Amino acid sequence: MELKIRRITPQDYGNIRMLDREAFGCNERGSDADFHERFADRIRKSDYYIPELELVAAGDSGLLLGHVIFTALPMGDRGEHVVWLDSLSVRHDEEDDHSTKRYKYQRKGIGTALVKNGMKLAAALGYTACMVCGNPSVYREKMGFKNYLELGIVKDETVDDPDWAIFAKVLQYNGFEETDKVLSFQKYGFMH
Repeated sequence: MELKIRRITPQDYGNIRMLDREAFGCNERGSDADFHERFADRIRKSDYYIPELELVAAGDSGLLLGHVIFTALPMGDRGEHVVWLDSLSVRHDEEDDHSTKRYKYQRKGIGTALVKNGMKLAAALGYTACMVCGNPSVYREKMGFKNYLELGIVKDETVDDPDWAIFAKVLQYNGFEETDKVLSFQKYGFMH
């Protein structure tokens, strides 16, 4: 299967709502499908939205197979240095089976390709680091992130995610050096 990764267009929004809803609603953790269906819409209204860093992956037929969205993350600055990976989804298929770990689109490298392309674009735009909250086997093992504590970053009371699930990656030589190294969601009204 050939994969084309491109910037999202407004014509994709409806399809992405359904892709996000199904991907999150049918995952092993049973995430809130209603929340995720509209999450990208809320992010796009944020002051921290970066249009160049909302990407989709399309298959040979043009079918949208994945979606990723990054935003600027203020860390003692105006969101000029770090991006936050807000949402990553890969299409769910009716025949997917979590018990046997058989999937048509998921676990085929689509999500990894989206994230790596997004981080490459973020670096080209001048962002020096990326952070995310998620599964260690995905972000640490497949994508080379480190636990945020290893990079000297701390979190404030607005971040209730567990330490084992928060990751960071340096994209350019100065990484987090131009920030205060404090993860805070205080200005992220769209997060919850």
